[in-house]
Amino acid sequence: MKDPGSSSLKGPDSLRLCNCFAVRQAARRVTRLYERHLAGAGLTSAQFSILAALGEAGAMTMSELPRALVMDRTTLLRALKPLQRATLLRSGPGEDDPRQLLYSLTPSGERRLKQAMPLWIRAQEEFEAAIGSREAAQLRRSLLGLARAH
Repeated sequence: MKDPGSSSLKGPDSLRLCNCFAVRQAARRVTRLYERHLAGAGLTSAQFSILAALGEAGAMTMSELPRALVMDRTTLLRALKPLQRATLLRSGPGEDDPRQLLYSLTPSGERRLKQAMPLWIRAQEEFEAAIGSREAAQLRRSLLGLARAH
């Protein structure tokens, strides 16, 4: 019987066969592409995602926002601080439950998101030109499905 530890994952091909390595490498490359475009609005890709989520939802609680972005709370709090310092978003007590913190865009945040949208569209177009629109849509469906599964 073959030892499970002696699978084909040992040796020079192990990184090439590693799903985690491939996804992380691709994520870094895609992040660089989007951040190159979003730099014109002074945003990182993570900051753009936060602003876009709030722009779409209107307002979200501190328990809803990390779930929507699939981010842990600590990482999200670190990402929110510069946006708050730049007065792009505000936080305050929730309407239904004043103990819950509610985040929303400020007028400055709405303007920054509007400024960033054409830059994001160009990043989308560059990405899709590189891999194809159909492939991009399939990849997006697969990755979002994976992100939502756990």
